[in-house]
Amino acid sequence: MRVLLITRWFPPEIGGVASHVRDLAMNLYSRGDRVTVFTASNVSCSDWPFEVIRVSPEEYLRVACKAIWSRNPFRDLMEVVDPDIVHVHHAFTPISLASLVSASLSRYPVILTNHSAYLYDYKYLLKALGYMSFPLKLIIDKADRIIAVSKAAARFIRAFAPSTSITVIPNGVDTDRFRPEGSRELRKAIGDGFIVLYVGRLVQRKGVLRLINAMGMVARNIPEVKLVIVGEGPLRMLIEKRVKELEVDKNVMLLGKVEDLKLPDLYRSADVLVMPSLYGESFGIVSLEAMASGLPVVATSTGGLKEIVINGVNGLLLRNARSESIAEKLIYLYRREDVRKNLSLNARRIAEERYSWDNVL
Repeated sequence: MRVLLITRWFPPEIGGVASHVRDLAMNLYSRGDRVTVFTASNVSCSDWPFEVIRVSPEEYLRVACKAIWSRNPFRDLMEVVDPDIVHVHHAFTPISLASLVSASLSRYPVILTNHSAYLYDYKYLLKALGYMSFPLKLIIDKADRIIAVSKAAARFIRAFAPSTSITVIPNGVDTDRFRPEGSRELRKAIGDGFIVLYVGRLVQRKGVLRLINAMGMVARNIPEVKLVIVGEGPLRMLIEKRVKELEVDKNVMLLGKVEDLKLPDLYRSADVLVMPSLYGESFGIVSLEAMASGLPVVATSTGGLKEIVINGVNGLLLRNARSESIAEKLIYLYRREDVRKNLSLNARRIAEERYSWDNVL
């Protein structure tokens, strides 16, 4: 089968959508499908067994805007690839909207995967969009089928596609790459301390500042605790300032962006992953990578996270992202190694049984 995957984000860019499309493409290719990826990037990378077509972000925006109104290289691409399926990722980027229109006009079957559940309530988004919500609905409803990565993502996209069939299919994880066994270089560097891991962008909605505040409380009870933060974002300077104010410089490590190849080692080295997101977490691929690595997950009960993390089984759910609640859960897991081990075993088992690519595809 010839599959054309269309995405704004693809490696070397990092993030949930980029990781998902990469893994999906690799798994489809390994099954014998002919895969082509169309994406926007200034960075050229040829280390893929399938074809990756890249345009600069500037050119991509021009082509995407033009695609809706006239014939253009984007629609020509579809005719050259002649796909059996056009699979569009993420509903609200110019490249996604343009490809939905182009595929529909060219009469290619098109699937849209929604990776988003932005707000507390989608009604706020519709209100904010105002008159723009109507054309968005018209375009998104052109998809022959919509896949949502979680029930939360399905509820969100339903507002824009009331008549299109929506199926919930979770993201997958490479359980061979992310596994409990393997190197632990970070653990060797840190030693026997209790390692708390955060992987994600340093933005307000991820709740990372609340995690920093929680560390002030945790460090008073567990002096040897280490919070390892992987990721970059606009809050970095504010985080560094807060770390100094709380006098937890020795307890917090900011690693910044980390090469994808190094992530499995970080998961294996840690004792627990924390996802203190405030909202907008449609799924959380990071949680799957942690689970596959045998890592318990402490997460807020929001969006798709509450569908992945089963409280008391493979992790602990927070009713809210209050710093006190985060600290309480971390201290509890530190003191209860037996609980931690049980959560770890269950996390790996659930990742294999429910989220391995063999079971998702």
